[in-house]
Amino acid sequence: MTTLIDLVYASPLFFLILFIGLQRFEKRRLINGIVFNFFLFSALMDAALIVIRLNNETLNNIAIAAAIVVVLIVMFFYLFGIVLLLWNAYIVWKKESHTLSNMLTLLIALAIIGSFFIPIITRLLHIPADVKLFVSTIVSVFLLYIPLFFYLYLTSLIIYQFNRPRYQQDYIIVLGSGLIDGQFVPPLLASRINRAIRFYDKQVKKGRPAPKLVFSGGQGPDEKLPESVAMQRYAIEQGIPIKDTLTEEKSVNTLQNMQFSKDIIMADTTKTNPKIIFATNNYHTFRAGLFAKQARLKADGIGAKTSRYFLPNAIIREFIAILKMKQHQFILVAIASVAFAALTVLLNHM
Repeated sequence: MTTLIDLVYASPLFFLILFIGLQRFEKRRLINGIVFNFFLFSALMDAALIVIRLNNETLNNIAIAAAIVVVLIVMFFYLFGIVLLLWNAYIVWKKESHTLSNMLTLLIALAIIGSFFIPIITRLLHIPADVKLFVSTIVSVFLLYIPLFFYLYLTSLIIYQFNRPRYQQDYIIVLGSGLIDGQFVPPLLASRINRAIRFYDKQVKKGRPAPKLVFSGGQGPDEKLPESVAMQRYAIEQGIPIKDTLTEEKSVNTLQNMQFSKDIIMADTTKTNPKIIFATNNYHTFRAGLFAKQARLKADGIGAKTSRYFLPNAIIREFIAILKMKQHQFILVAIASVAFAALTVLLNHM
């Protein structure tokens, strides 16, 4: 028993060391978030065991108060989550364009509301019990898988925000997005450029060679010029010398941003392994990092702040894109859920 307790006490240190090692080796992996959560939960378990063993009244009261706060927070989001989603959808509807990607919080809220009527609908349609059991089992598996995967993704995204590259970079890739009226840099894109410029300025102030800003983005069918050219013009207006800029004008997505920018950098530099980072919005950094990894580009990201009202939609959109990137895993879960549902129906008849 003592040995088991000792292992429980030692587990947070083990997971912490493993997490630090994984972060130093490669920040752009979901496994880092999983290991961090093992550290977090094992540390909480240790704290609970220490409180129980000490049996100190003050510590007991603190632990009870902390547990009550956690329960209240969970209850608040459970009871008022739909209201918060609808309120966010209303704000986004007022301030942003009415595209599908900007209505994700509204769609999720409507889906949750609709789920309350499923039992009534199934009764009215007289769906056979086996079919209801089969479908409800599959839905239950995904209701467990999706929130858990989202939590792990969110953990990885938050951890990635603590990335602090040193001010000794050779290149900063600035990822593009759409233009206003096909030629002007919108606020969201401007925030990415400004983030790169702040890093550029700080590196120069430290007396180190200025990095080159690589503006990456092609020309869409509704745009009058490549995004990268509009971005370059914006940066020059902010005081960046044109000699410290490069443009990548062919890419149409983030993966191509990384691939084509890498080609331009390697053609421009005399170094075998130039130091590279990329700049984008904070919600996009982790997924962009995954694309950089796919492109075999050793580069981590720095994120520009995004309006708080816009973050829920943006993060959900990023999560959907991550699911698409990990579609093989999604397919395996789907197959497993169907098999489990079929087994549940068979066992129900035994």
